[in-house]
Amino acid sequence: MLDIDQIRADTPGCKDVIHLNNAGSSLPPRPVVDAVVDYLRQEELAGGYETAAARVDELDDFYRATAEYLGCDTNEVAYCGSASEAWWKAFSSVRLVAGDRILVGHSEFQANAFGWLQAMDRGVIVDVVPNDERGDFDLAEFDRMFDTDVKLVSLTLISMSNGAVHPAAQLGDRLRDTDAIYLLDFCQGAGQMALNVDELGCDFGVYTGRKFMRGPRGTGALYARSSVLGSLQPSPFLDGRSATWSSQFSYEMADSALRFEFGEVSFASKVGLAVATRYALSWGMDNIENRVVSLAERFRAQLADVSGITVLDEGTRRCGIVTFSADSRQPLELQQSLRSNGVNLSAPGRVNAQLDMGDRGLDGVLRAGVHYFNTDEEIDRAVSLITGLI
Repeated sequence: MLDIDQIRADTPGCKDVIHLNNAGSSLPPRPVVDAVVDYLRQEELAGGYETAAARVDELDDFYRATAEYLGCDTNEVAYCGSASEAWWKAFSSVRLVAGDRILVGHSEFQANAFGWLQAMDRGVIVDVVPNDERGDFDLAEFDRMFDTDVKLVSLTLISMSNGAVHPAAQLGDRLRDTDAIYLLDFCQGAGQMALNVDELGCDFGVYTGRKFMRGPRGTGALYARSSVLGSLQPSPFLDGRSATWSSQFSYEMADSALRFEFGEVSFASKVGLAVATRYALSWGMDNIENRVVSLAERFRAQLADVSGITVLDEGTRRCGIVTFSADSRQPLELQQSLRSNGVNLSAPGRVNAQLDMGDRGLDGVLRAGVHYFNTDEEIDRAVSLITGLI
């Protein structure tokens, strides 16, 4: 059960703003901030290497906490500086040659798109699986498009531009007995819902710490299924953490997900992400999702009743992301007006999601990402402000 009073007491920012930008960067709870600052204070007094040696258990708890959250082994978890870093490391390890095919979903984020756009320059064929009439990843169309030339399937679990939660597990079921690598971006899901990689069926999964997980900025996690490591090509991103210079003219990569790590990272932030993950788990992911969905539905329903507002969400399954537009105001303009009145949300543009926004003829949207520390009163206040500003 969620103790909202305690959660908000752990979140000092709640006193000053109505923070609805959790799909962008959430408010970290006090235990996360304290853990990061405490670690840095010890580095200040003892030195970086010495602090790391003294706090191995806290650093290693990142792997234990992440594995508990994702339902995997600790040796299948890597720490990264962002979801983009994690995605690129996974993508770059997949063997692709001219003539191979990649199937991508319609909700791809720009950082991921750059990967397959560059692959196209090398002769790799990229096809986009459309969404169906409800805005869901079209599994029937995927079945029609898939063949043995497909070496990689890349899906974003939740659209950052319309909030649809795509049927990732059903896609995973289709790919279990194939040789295609399944790369799943669950950036917008991590921290607002339970994620189990065995149920999802993905070979890779990536997310950032700063969004719904409420971790520090500059943190991320990569899941790599141990059974696929042997089929991957050597990573171009290696250092003394991910590989061993075993002789003068040879090297050996780590035989676990550590092959995707860099040795030089923010150790304090790594501890912070571990604490953030533990904090979320302590409240129960089902409890968190139920509250997030309820608050988002309240927000969505009230916005739909405001003249001049169009709710733009798609998909059969909804989450904490609510997207909308105002007839009389540009998204960025209204976002800035709301911020000056103490309400934080975001205004992503078409460049962030060309496939989705381009096909829907949108230059941008207003996006709220509600979280479990938000309240009914905050939702009502935000809608009232939006109504008065349009």
